Amino acid sequence: MRKIYIITFLLSISGLLSAQKYFDIGVTGGASYYLGEINPSRQFYAPSPAYGGFIRYNLNSRQALKASIIQMSIKGTDTDFNNFYQKMRGASFNASFTEASAVFEFNFLPYYTHKKEKGFSPYLYGGVGYLAFVSAVNNKGNYFSVPFGMGVKYTISKRIGTGVEWGMRKLFNDQLDGLTNAGGDAMKSFINNNDWYSFAGFFISFRLYDDSGDCPVYW
Repeated sequence: MRKIYIITFLLSISGLLSAQKYFDIGVTGGASYYLGEINPSRQFYAPSPAYGGFIRYNLNSRQALKASIIQMSIKGTDTDFNNFYQKMRGASFNASFTEASAVFEFNFLPYYTHKKEKGFSPYLYGGVGYLAFVSAVNNKGNYFSVPFGMGVKYTISKRIGTGVEWGMRKLFNDQLDGLTNAGGDAMKSFINNNDWYSFAGFFISFRLYDDSGDCPVYW
């Protein structure tokens, strides 16, 4: 029985070491903003700083899974908009929150961090997210979201990559800004009811394991 435990342990360690070649870790920074009752459609309205980190598991050159945690903040003020209703209402809010998400990435081109000839690709992503926020209006809240978006990856060296991405987050709750749909139930729709938030920024990733060696074939 002891031998079985030892063999199982060694196989587990071997599997973890082997899997390292497929993992990237990284940091990201940029801006977050909000769409909702105060800001129905203006992209990049009142951007606020956002930052975080991630780990990516590269399934192959076209597909990857990424888990990330990003600290964001958003805000909105009716007086920033030139319509009579909002000028009269005079609502405003600000909120900060931490988002944890897991997404699937699809690369349009074959992409490898350690191969410059295949070190560039646009990509799309989508998945699920969860956020816990503190708002000046609503105190605290915990919501699920659906993150999706696009980006570009680029290889700098055999172990370092960078890129930019932009994406939206669809919430299934209308209380992020402390305001509900002014039109009532009759005006609800998947697009316009409930709130959204967005993140746009850049990232730097580091490949945990370098299996390319010094052979020119790899670089």
